[in-house]
Amino acid sequence: MKAGLRFKPESGQLTVGYMPLLDSAPLLWAAHRGYFHDAGLSVNLVREVSWASLRDRLAYGALDAAQCLAPMPVAASLGADGVGVPIVTGLCLSHGGSAITLSRSIAHRLGITPGMNPVESARAVGRFVQTGGRLRLAHVFAFSMHHYLLRDWLALGGVDLDSEAIEFRVAPPPQMVRLLESGAVDGFCVGEPWNTAAMRGNLGVIVTPTSAIWEGNVDKVLGVTQEWATTHPQTHRALIAAVMLALRDLATRDVVREMTGLLLKRKVLSVPEAWIDAAFHGPDAISPPRFAHGLTAFPRRSQMMWCALQMLRWRQWAKPLPLAALSAQVCDGAAFADAAAALHFPLPAYDTVREGGGEVELGLDGTTIESRFISGDQLDPENPAAYLTARGWLPDAAQAVITG
Repeated sequence: MKAGLRFKPESGQLTVGYMPLLDSAPLLWAAHRGYFHDAGLSVNLVREVSWASLRDRLAYGALDAAQCLAPMPVAASLGADGVGVPIVTGLCLSHGGSAITLSRSIAHRLGITPGMNPVESARAVGRFVQTGGRLRLAHVFAFSMHHYLLRDWLALGGVDLDSEAIEFRVAPPPQMVRLLESGAVDGFCVGEPWNTAAMRGNLGVIVTPTSAIWEGNVDKVLGVTQEWATTHPQTHRALIAAVMLALRDLATRDVVREMTGLLLKRKVLSVPEAWIDAAFHGPDAISPPRFAHGLTAFPRRSQMMWCALQMLRWRQWAKPLPLAALSAQVCDGAAFADAAAALHFPLPAYDTVREGGGEVELGLDGTTIESRFISGDQLDPENPAAYLTARGWLPDAAQAVITG
């Protein structure tokens, strides 16, 4: 990566955290292919045990950077996460790649089958709840797309999410299948390969990929603390550029077999090789990792606005929300642009788009990206209160809570 050498890292030794998921691949691939080295970086990749511990270790300096859940920088910068150490992102790593899985017994009882329309499966849950049924559903972290899109799916079926019929639980991704097998939960929303593991183990039915609820949703990002980004601007850009090259390979080359071998060699995942291969691109692959590339890797402020609005919707934040300032703080668009320019990758023309309506123009060259909600009004970054009113908020309350 000769272009990456234009950056002069303030620190060449980095510790970067990741979770045991298929979409940790960009970081592993960047190390494997020597992209970190070419950018002047010596990176120690560390497998973390949970999203909560990863967040804490990043916030308190044990990690220089980490694979993060997309809403995590928003919650951290807002102070909603209880830690309050601002985190920023200059790069999206993946879109979708997660799915909602129910136990085979529950799916059979509700009449839910693989490939069923997400609205119909959600309505089946709604009917079950209306007749006194209860479900225990796990997701990976309170501030995650898994949590928010799981709720959006249930809302499609008219499920009252304030009732006691739905109990939400949090668990690390590698524990999901065990919890399903033991009967501790009835279903979960998690990234791969854990949905495929439940299906291949005859324990679960994959109900829907989260990409069917929001096509183009940002799932994981590369996160650093705001303080670290300020004191290490060149290192940050070199790191982003190295991972951009890995994303390019993963999105445009058939490297599944080599990537599978790398995941097994590094003992990232303790599942059979055939399951990893199936999760990547097998005939039953329902929610394969979708690695960001080009302008889909650009962290849009409007994506982070959506995340912040979920924190209002689900009572994770009750104070006025400075939406424009918060999203601008979280998204390090300048770092992305500098790294992309060094690699001669496409550059964005805008930092926000109307989310949820389909194909929208984003690039200086007219390049478009996809962002489509399964239902409901779009998110207009110029009028975010309308997003809340379309989902049951009183107009005055929605206007009052968004302060800028």
